[in-house]
Amino acid sequence: MKRFVPLLIIALCSLVVRAERPNVILIMTDDQGYGDMSVHGNPVLKTPNMDKLHSQSVRFTDFHVAPMCSPTRGQLLTGRDAMKNGCTAVCQGRSMPRSDIPMMSNFFADAGYATGHFGKWHLGDSYPFRPQDRGFQETIHHRAWGITSLADYWANTYFDPVLSHNGTDKKYEGYCTDIFFNESMKWIDAIQTKNKEQGTKNPFFLYLPTNTPHVPNVCEEKYAKPYRGSHEGKPMPAEFYGMIANLDENLGRLEAFLKDRELRDNTILIYMTDNGTQSRQAQAIYNAGMRDKKTSVYEGGHRVPLFVRWPAGPLKHRRDIDDLTQAQDLLPTLIELCSLQAGQSSFDGTSLAGLLKGTESELPDRKLVIQYRVSGAPWDPAVVLWNKWRLVGNRELYHIGRDPGQKTNVAGKNPQIVAAMSAHYDAWHKEAAPLYEKIRWIHVGSPESNPTVLYAQDWTGDYCDNRGGLTRATAKGYWEVIVDRAGTYELEMRRWPRESRKVFIEGFKGPEDKSISARPITAANLQIAGENYTLNIPSETQAVCFRVNLPKGKNRLQTYLLDSQDRILCSSIYVYLKRLNQNEAKLTAVTDRKPTGTAPVTPPRKRGRQIKPARAITLSKNDLRLTNFEGKTYGEWTATGTAFGSGPVTDLRVDLHDGRRVLDTHVAGGGDAATGRLTSPTFEIDRKRINFLVAGGSHKGKTCVNLLIDGKPVLSATGSATKNARGKKVMQWVSWNVAPYRGRQARIEIVDEATRGWGHIVVDHIFQSDKPVK
Repeated sequence: MKRFVPLLIIALCSLVVRAERPNVILIMTDDQGYGDMSVHGNPVLKTPNMDKLHSQSVRFTDFHVAPMCSPTRGQLLTGRDAMKNGCTAVCQGRSMPRSDIPMMSNFFADAGYATGHFGKWHLGDSYPFRPQDRGFQETIHHRAWGITSLADYWANTYFDPVLSHNGTDKKYEGYCTDIFFNESMKWIDAIQTKNKEQGTKNPFFLYLPTNTPHVPNVCEEKYAKPYRGSHEGKPMPAEFYGMIANLDENLGRLEAFLKDRELRDNTILIYMTDNGTQSRQAQAIYNAGMRDKKTSVYEGGHRVPLFVRWPAGPLKHRRDIDDLTQAQDLLPTLIELCSLQAGQSSFDGTSLAGLLKGTESELPDRKLVIQYRVSGAPWDPAVVLWNKWRLVGNRELYHIGRDPGQKTNVAGKNPQIVAAMSAHYDAWHKEAAPLYEKIRWIHVGSPESNPTVLYAQDWTGDYCDNRGGLTRATAKGYWEVIVDRAGTYELEMRRWPRESRKVFIEGFKGPEDKSISARPITAANLQIAGENYTLNIPSETQAVCFRVNLPKGKNRLQTYLLDSQDRILCSSIYVYLKRLNQNEAKLTAVTDRKPTGTAPVTPPRKRGRQIKPARAITLSKNDLRLTNFEGKTYGEWTATGTAFGSGPVTDLRVDLHDGRRVLDTHVAGGGDAATGRLTSPTFEIDRKRINFLVAGGSHKGKTCVNLLIDGKPVLSATGSATKNARGKKVMQWVSWNVAPYRGRQARIEIVDEATRGWGHIVVDHIFQSDKPVK
């Protein structure tokens, strides 16, 4: 019998360890800066519950996040730098950490924890990027950056909002922050009830990232009223402070709940924020002496509070830790504190468990890099942190111990410090850049998410994640998708979301709205799996449905909405995509405003109208050629930057060209990241027209051809950001009417200042003529 005793002891100890593992509550508020609480010295704002938690906790005074939202959230939940997990921005396909990287919730779920998420997500709204796809067993959240965002439920507000509950939209009563705290506590109660019924002690991990105090600044008057007026002549942000006051009240309610349920002592409670303050008025009143605010790589953009408390745990509470720390440290810290299994995962963060317990006095010397936004280019924008040194943009050096407001650039006095930090950045970026380039694929047709909704904020292309971009309807982009199962798919294109019941052409305020938001949309174009389809849109149409057969595998899904002249107005802001059980391909126009009538079923028109191939032409005797870019260099044209390389290229990736070479900045510059300008010699306008071929990006003012007179652009044209079924960029003829400028001196300027998707331009065959090219 004795031989089994050690095994029995081991088994019992394992059960005890498992039963005694702590619960974890991670609260992260949205856009609350380091100075936006009274315990940090704010002279106006009252936050008694935050102050009390501060007094009971281990406080990290030099804790850093990304300067903006999604990158912070991605770093927090993966333990990886934003550039390495792929989530570097709030939209443009850059708000989704790669699905092959496990998240904090996965580690807890794998260890037997109940996992719940209540509040903001902003890490992808399509499969496999939703919270329920990333290890959370229960989730109640709004979509995208917040309530009122483009992907959020139409006409949602902070009061009585519609929220997503495990993937199903549901209306809740009350104020959003109150709802998220209330539902969190209900969920904890349900777990405790289940534990009691089953005789278990399964712990929970609660992720509670609030959407406040992010804009819009909305709260009940009772919270804002104490902050109406001014402080020392500076206007106070009443609603912004009011939202924080409401947060503080909810923190107090949660604390009372944990005490009442006897959960407080064995719960690790973490309180932090996602970036610096969003309010300029709050910044002016008090910013803890730091420079700048949200979105900045100066200290005020990324230094935030972090409080950690575990009453029954081995933490050494009620003290400050001044070591340089970051959001990426929290996942390895919780893995160690909660005895989770990391498996083969690697992290950019370092466990802070030793500092929290007091068994370590300091962390090993390390340099940290903060970089975010969409370009991924070196230092765009970035800051290196090393002890109290801050190297901003590889040009400015500050020591925040001696200069907390970052007022004096001391780079010139400390060349060795600059060199060491710059070298660290170079090595870091060399490692991060290939990981940044990995595509974050949205999966469609999978059993886990069929149908799927694609939102503009998750496309690659123009910035489009709020109702401003929705109402202007000028943004263009495409989605990178993986078709999980071959079959017949219905792709429903919409300018407005389904629940709005709005038609393509109407303005934001309704059918009578004649503002810029009323767009003259007459046709829709779909490009996927090497095919192009176009359908006319009747005036009272809400959606256009394409039914097409899709093969299994990777695809680029591109949409366009066109006017009566076949000009591209924008891309479809919403695409509702569903795998069908039918083996047919039909087009159907849908209109809910005319329930008794339906549009006729029409066969697809391939190679949509707006991408009709340009025809080749021969110059007449009266035409004047300016250039056809057939030389190995640009000759007398003047280039700046690196986008144009050494000259025109012979690697022809276009559907039409004149001769053996073209100007293509994607080939010459080695991709979209390079920028520059190319300017012609001065010439006299001597014909009625200037004609040329153009392809590439459609970024107005950034990838374009300009006609300069007196040094200023008077005419401009861009590419269409379109490829044909063979993957060739589609060239289009542009014909400028220059008759009003006849006899004037002019220059042609070719611009490539865009660095994101389609951040390049292709030009060929520029000539003057008295006739347009049709």
